[in-house]
Amino acid sequence: MRPHCRKTTVYCALFTFLATVNIVCHGQTSDASLSDASVSSVSVKLTPVSSTIGVGANRQLNATVSGSTNHGVTWTVNGITNGNATYGTVDPTTQLYFAPASVPNLSSFKIVATSKADKTKSATATVSVLPADPLGTVNNLKTITCPGGGLSGATCQQMAIACEGVSNWNAYVKINRPSGTSKGVVMYGIGTGGSGLYDTEFTYGQTAVQNVLDAGFTTVQVSFGAPFTTNAPNGWLTGPGGVRRLACRYATLAQWVDTHVLTSLTQPLCATGNSGGSSAVAYALSNYGLDKIFSMVEITSGPPMSRLDYGCLCQHGSASTTCGQGDLSYCYGTGNAAIVDPAYAQPICTNAVNGHPSPIAGALFLSDSIDGPGATTAFPKTYVNVLYGGLDNSAAVPLSLQWYDQVSTSKSQSCVADAPHPMANAKDAANQIANDITTLCRLQP
Repeated sequence: MRPHCRKTTVYCALFTFLATVNIVCHGQTSDASLSDASVSSVSVKLTPVSSTIGVGANRQLNATVSGSTNHGVTWTVNGITNGNATYGTVDPTTQLYFAPASVPNLSSFKIVATSKADKTKSATATVSVLPADPLGTVNNLKTITCPGGGLSGATCQQMAIACEGVSNWNAYVKINRPSGTSKGVVMYGIGTGGSGLYDTEFTYGQTAVQNVLDAGFTTVQVSFGAPFTTNAPNGWLTGPGGVRRLACRYATLAQWVDTHVLTSLTQPLCATGNSGGSSAVAYALSNYGLDKIFSMVEITSGPPMSRLDYGCLCQHGSASTTCGQGDLSYCYGTGNAAIVDPAYAQPICTNAVNGHPSPIAGALFLSDSIDGPGATTAFPKTYVNVLYGGLDNSAAVPLSLQWYDQVSTSKSQSCVADAPHPMANAKDAANQIANDITTLCRLQP
């Protein structure tokens, strides 16, 4: 069929072209240009499409633009460019969403990424903000053979912990039960990312666990790697995802212990952790709402992650301490910065310690800190006892005091003069830890 032409110049729509075409009609030629807007093939994808986080936390978003060489997007949160303090904000460069420090009347926020190449194309995600970070789930539980060394007569189990926004991770527990009726359950965790067992990691770790077992408590040693596997040297701190989000692994495991190991509501659940292990306990209290299950915690040599921004950015100076060490710097130094880096799968803390922080480092580290925006500081059902080593000259001491000073409910602190940072390497510190637990691990009034 011949195209119908009304004048000497005609624009003929051809289904197979989306660009300028030349049309011959009755011997006349004309250039037909279709506007980019009317034929745009630009599309925007935004992930994750939905997520749930706690107040003050952050979530990595990923907006991708296809169909254009201009991959830029503009952001709105509930219709406000880049958001605000009430709805949370998006950093346009890193695409990180930071939740508000408190839950407003609206707890679910609409985040829109709009293409700069074609403003008619956008994608939407929803972020729900809760008073506490969400827990994960425990899957694939199985009984396994306990490794050698340490306390005998234990039962060991392996489980897969799934938390939103981070990879699934295997956790392990070594459970020893007393001969009579249990007085309660006590969890033990070691430092860094918790890849190891308390009774073999420390010189007198077995003493700290055995004494509590002998006093009639069920002991649950937690590991996120060794000696059950050699493939998890960084334990629960293996990212990406950030320290606070990765702490979901310990908090979820603690909830499982409360549900499956504790045998009576009249029994207390208590926990102790050293250094990074104390940070895991503190995250569970301050950010994951588990003060409702812990009756008492024994925090030793930490928590060093109370303010990641102080430790990594090294801009906060020093603070006086309580065990005779004098003023100690908040700065991690490169050695401890390397412990934080795996949580982000990049040397973000090391770079900051060395004076080369990323532009977003301050906001990200603050958000991921135990004492970050919106953190809980009152634990009416949990007694907090903090123990320091007199030979510990690390940043963990002033950072521990930073967290301790924020706690507004029942608490106490003390020193063991000859104890180093790994406190249970000193026999009197191991005995002190056990004595504190057997004395203070009880339901709070």
